[in-house]
Amino acid sequence: MALDPIWQQQLTLVTYGNQYLTQDFSFSRWVNHSIFQQHSFAFRDLISQQLLAQHFQVWLEGLKAQGVTRLSLHCSSLLVDEDNPNPSVELVPYAHFIVSHSPKHTHAWICGRELAAWYTLEQDYQAPLGQEIPIRLETLWRYELNHKLAKRVMADLQQPNWDEIEQFLQTELFQTPFAQDFPVPKFDLPYYGMEDPQDSSVYLALMPTDIQADYAHQSLHRLNALSQYIAQRQQTALYADGSTFSAEEHLKYRHFSQKLDDLQGKFIVKVANHYPTARLSYVAQESTPLDSTIHTPSRQLAEKSPKKAGAGNVIALIFITAMLCAAAYYFGF
Repeated sequence: MALDPIWQQQLTLVTYGNQYLTQDFSFSRWVNHSIFQQHSFAFRDLISQQLLAQHFQVWLEGLKAQGVTRLSLHCSSLLVDEDNPNPSVELVPYAHFIVSHSPKHTHAWICGRELAAWYTLEQDYQAPLGQEIPIRLETLWRYELNHKLAKRVMADLQQPNWDEIEQFLQTELFQTPFAQDFPVPKFDLPYYGMEDPQDSSVYLALMPTDIQADYAHQSLHRLNALSQYIAQRQQTALYADGSTFSAEEHLKYRHFSQKLDDLQGKFIVKVANHYPTARLSYVAQESTPLDSTIHTPSRQLAEKSPKKAGAGNVIALIFITAMLCAAAYYFGF
């Protein structure tokens, strides 16, 4: 099962939010970001259930006023051993959660929903036709992290080695038999979300493009395309020759799909927290025929210039001759 697309809104809140917290990035430039269309976010305290902010602009303004200096994104697996302190709130197991950092507090902001005391069925209540809410509602619940969890969170803030990450993704995903026939498409940068807009001039990327991070944008495109490709293969369950997958092949694809979701989720964390440094090192290219045609003439010129090429040999010959003459004079040769 692919990652819930809520990660896109979380990534945008972290990257643009950090620009606001550190550089006073004007809300007028991104408050109408297309990724938030058909989405509504509220922010509450997990213990008291008090409404803290009814919109992400109010939320960020409040965080800045309280001394928050940074936001970060993390995998929800970090919280797997934590108990929910409020049984009236169901915390949704999305792949990521946001953390706000201030000198005195480290707070997690976890997606969840209030539970109705009089509704006991497991599935969500479906409102009658015409009474549904047409937009997606999400509440982020504030939960103060203890010292142990805060240390785990800080580990995600260590600078990653993008070269090692790229090599790992190639080995574990793109160079596997599952991606053997994967047609890597050409991607237009930057990354706008799951569906690229027709007219990108009026849309914003999920990360501020004031900072160049081509590798981050390109990799999000690649991982999304691979996820869609694997999902399609699982759905059709057909080989190139028209034969169908065996039960064993179905299981292998399911395991690879889970691995892909896990690695994609972890890569999103790296991008959210470190996209300003997301670039690969330039590896020195081996000599090419073009390089040799440039250097060969200079070597030939040196070989054809006896005065320049043989200068060292002439000096050595003169020195040896002088020594022989001196020896003949003193020793009577």
